[in-house]
Amino acid sequence: MSKLIPNGLLAVVVSSSLLLAQGDKPATAAGWSAKPGSGLSYDGGDAFGLKWSNRLQVHWTFSNIENAADTNTFNIRRARTNLTGHVFNKNVMYALILDGTDSGDEGDGNIKQAWGQWNFSKSEDSAVGLRVGQAKTMFGLEATTSSAGLWFVERSSASRAFADSYSRGAWINGGLMMKDRPLRFAIGAMNTDAANGLGAGYTDRGEEAANSDNELSYVLAANIDPMGDFGNGKQTLESNRQGDWRTDNNDLKGTIGVGIALGNGVDTATGSDVESTSINLNTAWTVNRFNIMGEYFMRTDDLQGATQDEEEPTGFAISLGYLLEKSGDSAIQWGLGIRFNMIETDEGTVGSGVDYLTGAQGIGGTDGEASEISFVANAFYHGHQCKTQIEYTLQDVEPTGTGGTTNHILRVGFQLEF
Repeated sequence: MSKLIPNGLLAVVVSSSLLLAQGDKPATAAGWSAKPGSGLSYDGGDAFGLKWSNRLQVHWTFSNIENAADTNTFNIRRARTNLTGHVFNKNVMYALILDGTDSGDEGDGNIKQAWGQWNFSKSEDSAVGLRVGQAKTMFGLEATTSSAGLWFVERSSASRAFADSYSRGAWINGGLMMKDRPLRFAIGAMNTDAANGLGAGYTDRGEEAANSDNELSYVLAANIDPMGDFGNGKQTLESNRQGDWRTDNNDLKGTIGVGIALGNGVDTATGSDVESTSINLNTAWTVNRFNIMGEYFMRTDDLQGATQDEEEPTGFAISLGYLLEKSGDSAIQWGLGIRFNMIETDEGTVGSGVDYLTGAQGIGGTDGEASEISFVANAFYHGHQCKTQIEYTLQDVEPTGTGGTTNHILRVGFQLEF
């Protein structure tokens, strides 16, 4: 074992030119293999395995905001390097995912995920393991699945506001009966809240933040696939990608899920604790190149102490996509989609930390409602691994007590995995 890893690393240096010269065909050398769009893999048997892959997402966004200046900008949305695999035996897994663009107001660094997992129970069709480190909270279906496989340029604003966060903690992840009617579940205890849309005045937010007191935040989530495996035999749905790419059969496949998140943080404006309860209902289905996804979020934030108050925001998103057949010898396969989503808050004054419209992607304000309808055309050159997406969003924002605005947002996204 002591010589296995160094020898493997030396082999990749010696064989790099050979691997890169293979064009579109997979190539192997000294335990290493390479495949366009999938990166490099090293197979050291049960003792060690490594997959090294990268993802680049470039976005151009033009926003026509009513009663405000237009914006026109390019940005590097994600520039990630993924190192995943197993060590010592196949039940001890790891992930180190770095993002060159990951820095924000909360002071996050470049680490997106850094965890180790021990599958303490493993059989032919089930696995249950303990994960520790920094990872996805496992709350929300679209937030849990990979950003590499989005049918739209961005996740829905509802998902961005109520889920779509990372945290540091411990999770028990399980997949049972993975070949028949799989049940996948996650139970987690974390430093920070599951909602990405929380404002800067809330303490327990940000993927690399420490817990502010003696009360952690918690997640319990489960999904069942009633028509057979929807997750490609995986223990979690983290690697799932949207769309029906099957060519061998077009059977109806889907998943139905529920999640509960309990948050414990502090509102810095009042210094009082905020106790939160979030509920997520979700489903996704594919058949005959159609894909549909729906999510509903309901949350209660209770401000404790002398100035008690309550906020009860809700949100939902529903989307429909269709993958066209390839035309002749064209390398492009087109995919079309439409999505409607909405966020609504009440007039509670829990504090500056609970501002879901502020935290949601592309929306400003603190209380009120916002709705969006989006249309997307995807040009898939090599599936999700190389694609261009053109998305138009019509956005209506109605903040409480002020006039509303109607906004137009055009996004073009390009993704390359290598």
